[in-house]
Amino acid sequence: MAEQKEYCVDGYHFMSVEDAREAQVETVKAEYFGSKLQGKNAESMLAVYDKVLDEKMFETPIGWEYLKKLQRELRRNGVSEGQIRPIPLYVTFCHKDSRVNTEPARDRIRQSTKVSPDRRKLQTSVIVNILLGILVAAMFWITLNSNNPNILNYKRKITNEYASWEQDLTERENAIREKESSLGME
Repeated sequence: MAEQKEYCVDGYHFMSVEDAREAQVETVKAEYFGSKLQGKNAESMLAVYDKVLDEKMFETPIGWEYLKKLQRELRRNGVSEGQIRPIPLYVTFCHKDSRVNTEPARDRIRQSTKVSPDRRKLQTSVIVNILLGILVAAMFWITLNSNNPNILNYKRKITNEYASWEQDLTERENAIREKESSLGME
C-alpha cells in the first residue's frame, strides 16, 4: 500500500516511479507559471503558452490539465480560437497489439502487388544487358559495313583495292598499246 501512494500524484495513479516524479515536477512548474501569470495580459499569457508548447515542458496529465486551464483563461481574456494552438500529446493511448489480426485467414491472403527489391534489380539488369547486346551488335554491323579497313574486313578490303589497281593498270597498259600501235611505234 505504501508503494501505491508513491505512484499517486494529484489524483492520478502512475504506473512507474519515474512518471510519478515527473508529474510532481510538473505540478511545481504549473504552480510557478500560475503565480507568474497572475494578473498578466492575454498577449503575455499566449506567449508563455506558446513557449511552454515549443519547449515540451508538460508530458503528463498534470501538465496537460494546467495547459487546458491556461487555454480556458486565454479564451476568457478574448484570445481568438485560431491563435490558441492545440495541446500536443506525445503518447499513444490505444495499446492494441498490432501483431494480432482479427481478419479471417482468407481475407488476409492477398497476392502481393509489390515487386521485391531483388526482383526489380534482376529486371533492371536484364534490360541493361539487352541494351548492351544491341549496342555491340550495332557496332559490329557498322564495322563490317564501313569503308575503312579494320580488323574484321581488312583482307577483303585490301584484296579488293589491289584488284582495282591491277584492273586500272591493265586498262592503262591496253590504252597505251593501242595508242602506240595507232602511231606505229612498236
